[in-house]
Amino acid sequence: MGNIVYTRIDDRLVHGQVMTAWVQVTKANEVLIVDDDVAKDTFLQMVMKSAMPNKVSLKVVTINEAKDYIENQGKGKNIFILVKTPLTVERLHEQEVNIQSLGVGGMGAREDRMTLYRNISASDEEKRALIRLNELGVDVFFQVTPDNTKVRLSNVLKGA
Repeated sequence: MGNIVYTRIDDRLVHGQVMTAWVQVTKANEVLIVDDDVAKDTFLQMVMKSAMPNKVSLKVVTINEAKDYIENQGKGKNIFILVKTPLTVERLHEQEVNIQSLGVGGMGAREDRMTLYRNISASDEEKRALIRLNELGVDVFFQVTPDNTKVRLSNVLKGA
């Protein structure tokens, strides 16, 4: 089985300095994007692969392919899981993918979302997913960049 070194929500997925910083800090040698739509978009995958740091591979799988990939093809890799929403992480947890902590870094404003923490927004359904994951023992925290302090979900909800 692959070693999951970090699981992050960032709806921008692979992007510039933040991605480079996270990959470096976590010592990941593979970024695994779990997203059904991106898995179908070969052009977007090509663009993201070109933005990856050297020595770090990028793999894109559907939610249903993720567990098998991590357990089999991910063997010996330090995997950084990247998703767009907490709903994906909740589905992975239901499939018994061993996610122990979840960093929430980027969920942009949309019509169905309200501000949850700083510039991070969530719909009611996404907020419930974060709470459920936390109740299931996943350490859910907000941290935009590695040099920011982690802010636990429970502290964010106290202020909400």
